[in-house]
Amino acid sequence: MSDFKLDGFGELDLSTNDLQLVDGSDAIAQHLLIRLRLFKGEWFLDQRIGIPYYESILKKSPNLIAVKGIFSRAITSTPGVNSLEDLELGYEPTTRALTVSFSALLDGDDVPRDFSLEFIA
Repeated sequence: MSDFKLDGFGELDLSTNDLQLVDGSDAIAQHLLIRLRLFKGEWFLDQRIGIPYYESILKKSPNLIAVKGIFSRAITSTPGVNSLEDLELGYEPTTRALTVSFSALLDGDDVPRDFSLEFIA
């Protein structure tokens, strides 16, 4: 698997004034993060795919057990992810901030990689 390298904002990484490629487990990790940042209904070609952020996650009192299941399914069903080692949710009701931290073993890696995403509703 090979793909164009993205920067921390999800844009093409042009830091070297040229397009860069990522492959192997780095491409899988990038694909996983793209997949977790895709809102359900956002992609015009198939509005059924994506994470149901508005419906289930970014609301006043989300069901954290259901949210954990949503992220778990999205992570484990990503091609190249061998296993989900750890998944933790941190929810702060006063600021409505949700932190998703997890470790996943990817194809080509010997050690699980750590990931962290933060959302504010």
